Amino acid sequence: MDVLTVEHLTKKIGSKTILEDVSLSLNRGQIIGLVGAYGAGKTSLMKVILGYSSYQEGHFKVIDNNNKSNVGALIENPGLYPFMSGYDNLKLLNETKNTYDIDTIVSELKMNEYIHNKAKTYSLGMKQKLGIAIAFLNQPQLIILDEPMNGLDPKAVRDVRELIVKKAQEGVTFLISSHILSELVKITNSILIINKGKIVTETTEEELNQYENNDIENVLLDIIEKEDQS
Repeated sequence: MDVLTVEHLTKKIGSKTILEDVSLSLNRGQIIGLVGAYGAGKTSLMKVILGYSSYQEGHFKVIDNNNKSNVGALIENPGLYPFMSGYDNLKLLNETKNTYDIDTIVSELKMNEYIHNKAKTYSLGMKQKLGIAIAFLNQPQLIILDEPMNGLDPKAVRDVRELIVKKAQEGVTFLISSHILSELVKITNSILIINKGKIVTETTEEELNQYENNDIENVLLDIIEKEDQS
């Protein structure tokens, strides 16, 4: 079942093309990586899908006729209330009002030690984890994460990676952008490479399995560099 379908999406700002004829499809339980240089269009594409940004041509469908309650997201810096605790931030955004859901995600992300402290005292990594926790609230069927590993130490990266894989096995679909290619390769079924607003290639899971992490990073970087020069 297609959880997300994007067809011929184009976005322009003035005479500048931000996204050009972008098409993609995500199935239930897939983890799809989105790779590209800064300014390639990754965040712009995610914002359009989430309804944060307008577009001129094409169309897309998110699960149940664009029912946004089925979608969780972390785009850029998480929007937090600094004088509230991390736990209260989660309670405020928890549509189900079920504290079990909050306690579960806090435990899975290893946030118990500081979750009741005010968010203004959090380090960059703590804030990032809280933003990721917010994206997982309300049991979404599709989760969109823009650079989720930013600011995380190696242990936190492992915690987030394990949670993503676990949720995907339960049927949650992920679209993840990241410049940490070695982490994407560990968890993705496919990687889409975007350059100058266009999807220029897609690597399959079989292709990813042929490479060691360092090799696939070089392959992906070579593709991006060649496309950037074209």
